[in-house]
Amino acid sequence: MSGQKRLRGGVLGCGMISEFHLRGWQRIADVEIVALADPNPTASEARRQAYAPAARCFPDLASMLAGAELDFIDIITPPVMHAEHCLAAKAASLHVICQKPLCLDLDEAARLVDAMSKPGPAPRLFAVHENHRFRPWFEEVRRRHAEGFFGRLRYLRIDQLDPFEPKEAFKCEAERGVLLEYGTHLIDMVRVLLGEPRSAFARGHRQNPRVRGESMAHVVFEHDDATSIVDVAWKAAGLHQGGFVLIGDKGEAVYEGRLTRDAAARFRLVSGNEVIVEQIRSPTDDYVESFYKFERDVTEAMLTGRSPQQTGLENLRTLEATFASYRSMAEGRVVRIP
Repeated sequence: MSGQKRLRGGVLGCGMISEFHLRGWQRIADVEIVALADPNPTASEARRQAYAPAARCFPDLASMLAGAELDFIDIITPPVMHAEHCLAAKAASLHVICQKPLCLDLDEAARLVDAMSKPGPAPRLFAVHENHRFRPWFEEVRRRHAEGFFGRLRYLRIDQLDPFEPKEAFKCEAERGVLLEYGTHLIDMVRVLLGEPRSAFARGHRQNPRVRGESMAHVVFEHDDATSIVDVAWKAAGLHQGGFVLIGDKGEAVYEGRLTRDAAARFRLVSGNEVIVEQIRSPTDDYVESFYKFERDVTEAMLTGRSPQQTGLENLRTLEATFASYRSMAEGRVVRIP
């Protein structure tokens, strides 16, 4: 946005995913990343050299807040640390963007969202970095749905079954596994298209011995006029399976391929019996683009004062559906979602 002062940002956490955060920020002319913080100085220095050469490196959040003049902070730390880091950034009167999952417990997430909404030294944005709804092909599905292309939606299935677990040890060692860490992405996509689910029935399995929590999850959500299914896995071995199927009274959307990074995927839109869009897409390119699109949305919100798409309250709705699914797993029954 021309004529605006550049927003000075700090990135807390320089692990694997920070590359994609920083690549997005690098493309936004209204933003300058001026500070990086990580207890591993090698990691922060590598990110500085690659993506933010003018930034200063700090060992932790406290030193970054004391030593850098910031407008916002992008928190990319493990979920167990999110509440502490978000509240410290709020106390410093910063806009706050926090990586998902917001918290490891629904009550803690609700308390954090409430605390972040209370008046502070100045009104500030609080957003959760949930970017799957910004995948370019999914944005096309959203646009077509808004135009009535699909008619009344009846069925949605989203799959991401990986034959390996994450490289980050904290994800494999957490009490809850793939549904919280990855499945929330897909539940957010479900909510965007079908609205809030009324109930959940879920099964979880510890199929991968290297993952403490569930490494496979199957969830069925019932909506007013539709059913959605989310299947996610960090399998111990095997083949990757993944895709997206949306069926309405008038049209369909089909995406065949990984929802994260990969060489190629196939995307089709169908009206009646006619395929009207057929594309070979790069999941990796779409993955990278969605980080930028999320960050562009948040930047415009910080500059204009409007609400971003992924507020803390919006993400809390996704977590409510997620933790209802965990309750269903534990109790072996359909669970109503308030």
